[in-house]
Amino acid sequence: MSVHPSGNPPLSGDMGRIRAPLRVECFLPAFNAGETTRGIELCRALVAQSSERQREVTVRLAYSSSSHDYAPQIIASGLEAHRLPLHLDEAIVSGIMAADHNAAELVSDLGTARRFIGAMMDEIIAWRPDLVVFGFVPPVGIAAQILQVPSVVYLPFPAYRPWVGRHLLKDLPDDFDNALTARAPSPVRMAFTKLLSAAMLSKGFFKQPTFAAAGREHGWRLARPDLFDMLAAPLQLVTDLPAFYRGQDVGPNTRITGPLFSRPPKIDVDSAIRGMFSPGPHNRIFVSMGSSGEKAFLLAAIEALATMRVRAVVIVAPRICSLSEVRQHLTAPAHILLTDTFVPAHQVNAMADAAVIHGGQGTVQTSVSAGTPIVGVGMQVEQSTNLDNVANSGAGIRIPKRQWTPERIRQAASRVLEVPSYQQGVTRLKSEHDTLDGRQEAARAIWDFVDRNAL
Repeated sequence: MSVHPSGNPPLSGDMGRIRAPLRVECFLPAFNAGETTRGIELCRALVAQSSERQREVTVRLAYSSSSHDYAPQIIASGLEAHRLPLHLDEAIVSGIMAADHNAAELVSDLGTARRFIGAMMDEIIAWRPDLVVFGFVPPVGIAAQILQVPSVVYLPFPAYRPWVGRHLLKDLPDDFDNALTARAPSPVRMAFTKLLSAAMLSKGFFKQPTFAAAGREHGWRLARPDLFDMLAAPLQLVTDLPAFYRGQDVGPNTRITGPLFSRPPKIDVDSAIRGMFSPGPHNRIFVSMGSSGEKAFLLAAIEALATMRVRAVVIVAPRICSLSEVRQHLTAPAHILLTDTFVPAHQVNAMADAAVIHGGQGTVQTSVSAGTPIVGVGMQVEQSTNLDNVANSGAGIRIPKRQWTPERIRQAASRVLEVPSYQQGVTRLKSEHDTLDGRQEAARAIWDFVDRNAL
């Protein structure tokens, strides 16, 4: 018989299920804006639905700290926020971000991996949740499996080996984008893409041998575990549009629940932004590279807009670079507003005529939900896939990383502003977004799981 860290056996009978308080712990990577805000929105919806399920629920948001994190959003969520005794220095965070972009290991130091998993295990044992919820955080998945605690994972794409091998790549990865492949006929490109999709499964990113070794030291009993095993959970939520997955095998435990991104209550937009985006003769462009963009790509976007007859608001996330670094690189003209403060992106996007962004799922979904056509660049494969889905829907343009130059950005931005089909394409996608409430669907899926398993 498995031992739950709470020491409490499952309750049986309808009255037991109704009356039993449910303890849910959600682990958030506070250095990543998209993962953090998705987790917050999901947990808020979980609490909101508790009354209709006739259940008492306590939700705790656990997070590690770093030099640039989104802890204020966690603390302000209205839910219990718990800072783990785990601080990630800049080298560790940068390594995780670089690994994500370069399809390498997230952590290559065994001691660090061991410490991550140990901290998650200690927290689960100490707080004794009935259910663990986590995003793309492999050590949490490992810890929950070792302790045999029920878990739910929310992800931007299905962490299902057959799906990744067949469908993750929509085109050749940017690392293979060159003059020769650009001239290849479409059938040849797609055949090569399928070969690369299958080959990706043997790469360090999908293997994560250091986390696997650290998990074994903590008592994980899988013979040759990989990333898919680390993220394995009885319920996997994919927070994306179902239309992008029609006819695809996403796995037996996967539910496509719809877009899930940060939608805080409507607030007053800063007067400087309202002034820049007030009605006028020139188009308005919103620029955001999230928390996982890279400095060179942000600077190229600013340089592109500096010579365009537009008005622009640019988010300079401290995680990417500082305002002083931007100003050392170039002097922003009067028609570009730079800010490093919090901006309600869904409101500002709705004021813009186009968005220049990276391909993070939350950033893409925020733009689409506002009906704003996109010019984007993916920092890694999943982000490129997000943008390819948008581009294939006629709602924007994805520029490969090697072609992300000021001139190419200007050309693409001008095109999405001037060619009506892009606005028509994003309006169609927005209509589908508007028919779905991803946060409610995701929370409903979790409550259904709780009821089925008598948690």
